[in-house]
Amino acid sequence: MIAINDNKELRQNILKAALFALFFWLAAGLFLEDLLFSLLVGMVGGLFVLGIMEYAPIAKRKRYAALVESQLPLALMNIAVEINLGLKFNEILGHVAEQNNEIGSEFRKVLREIKQQEASVQESLMHFGERIESLEVKRAIALFVSIYEQGHRAGGESLKMLSKEMLAKQRSQSKEFSGKLVVYSLLFVAISAVVPALFQSFVIVGSMILELTLTASQIFIIIVVVFPIVDLAALYYIRLKTPIFLQR
Repeated sequence: MIAINDNKELRQNILKAALFALFFWLAAGLFLEDLLFSLLVGMVGGLFVLGIMEYAPIAKRKRYAALVESQLPLALMNIAVEINLGLKFNEILGHVAEQNNEIGSEFRKVLREIKQQEASVQESLMHFGERIESLEVKRAIALFVSIYEQGHRAGGESLKMLSKEMLAKQRSQSKEFSGKLVVYSLLFVAISAVVPALFQSFVIVGSMILELTLTASQIFIIIVVVFPIVDLAALYYIRLKTPIFLQR
């Protein structure tokens, strides 16, 4: 059933991409007045749209998993404190579920399964781990289940150690990104300012010396459409490289 749904969604995405390709072809044809080049623009545009539609759900799942993982250390620290205070397990779950973020939403799903579907605490927590594509989350959930099964009063320190380990990992990622941020900034300046200036110089010199064959419409498309798209792609790349816990 999953394979059938995936194939159906792929066919729908291909059809949408083909429609976008047709639109890009017609739009480029109006400006460029070159059938083959316009067709190339349409094909590239269609493939680009298809890639976005296919990658977007995967990127959304990965981003959501990264958000939950980034919020996990503080949640584990609070859970460890409440475990050491001797609070009941369901009460601890309820306190985490009150958080107005992604991890709070996941714990609300856990409580909903326990109350409405009469699932066990272990099953609900394991479903939580299965939903999130993160090894750190699965590791924390496995420890959480183990503490619940074996008696949780002594498990607070284990959760606290795991929380400190995850926070140390985040600090390391933050320092690493800070070192790369200068390079990313220089890269963006080069792409957004230096490359367009060089292109304009090339067009001026080329039209005078090299008999450059670019038309005014083609130059207009490159400056108004291509360069902004490249700038947006560079910004998106920098955002992808930014640790999720630094994006908020």
